[in-house]
Amino acid sequence: MEKIGFSILIIVFLLLFSCEKNNNLRISGSFSEFTTDISVIIYDVSPKDTAKAFEALEKARGIFSYFNSEMNSYDESSALSKLNMAEAGVKTEVPVSLRRILDISRNIHEYTDGAFDVAVLPLVDLWRKSITETGSIPSKEEISRILSISNLECYVFENDSFTVADPLCRIGLGGIAKGYAADSVSAYLKSRGFSDHIVDAGGDMTVFSKTPRMIGIVHPRRNGEMIDTLFVSAGSVATSGDYEKYFDYEGVRYSHIINPFTGYGISDCAAVTVVSEKAYLSDAFATAVMVMGREKGRILIKDNNLSGIIYYLNEAGEVESERINMSGYMKTNCGGGAK
Repeated sequence: MEKIGFSILIIVFLLLFSCEKNNNLRISGSFSEFTTDISVIIYDVSPKDTAKAFEALEKARGIFSYFNSEMNSYDESSALSKLNMAEAGVKTEVPVSLRRILDISRNIHEYTDGAFDVAVLPLVDLWRKSITETGSIPSKEEISRILSISNLECYVFENDSFTVADPLCRIGLGGIAKGYAADSVSAYLKSRGFSDHIVDAGGDMTVFSKTPRMIGIVHPRRNGEMIDTLFVSAGSVATSGDYEKYFDYEGVRYSHIINPFTGYGISDCAAVTVVSEKAYLSDAFATAVMVMGREKGRILIKDNNLSGIIYYLNEAGEVESERINMSGYMKTNCGGGAK
């Protein structure tokens, strides 16, 4: 379920501020990492803490930049790329910067019965190459050949090291890295005393606020429209879907989220939104539900005490939704609700 397109863009950092109702300030910064727009908003900043807040925003940018550079599978100098150069059968140390996120990824892989798999990168690259070079999807033979080396079962982890069965196996963290970075920035802001904030990593959002904040969910089939509005005061929201990065071929829509069991990006879900306590959990579980499909995905959300919305197409091709444990996030009388 690696999300296609994981490279560094030129950073544009904009610092903005506006007044809150109590004359404290709302200070925000925006920049680009993980090939997406990142936004960090700090609310209820005392005028005397303005400089401190700007310093925190600059540090937040640095945190995103660090994780992007370490977890970029297409940057030969990154820690992840060095891990992906491991020789088959040779015990290799896991880079320190990747140990925690790999442990988390392996746990989620087990929790989702393999639906979330960070080792699917060879399949992602196969699809990208085929679409780019031939304008068509890979052949069944190509997919079958690459499928066998595109899962975490090819790796044996022991303490802080691993061995891999095939040198062509590769790990990509695009399905969890943004959420992981957003959580890290949120934790940093709390440590600096900024307990009212939103961190938005291209739709992977962490909210920690006194006032429920309004979060719009993009319509998976209508550009520029919102399909739902959530109100979140403490939690993280992420959405995965087949509507931003996909490939239409002979009447079939192939998502950028590759199923590690079949090798194809096909799902009966158009989009999945998950709300949890951590952005990396929401990110990874939303991806896993896209892979599992509606029936198994619904069970996954319920069994893990998460909240979620599964969007799907009815027989008429219209988007419908199934809400799971969402009543606390969809009340319009929460008060406040300002972005």
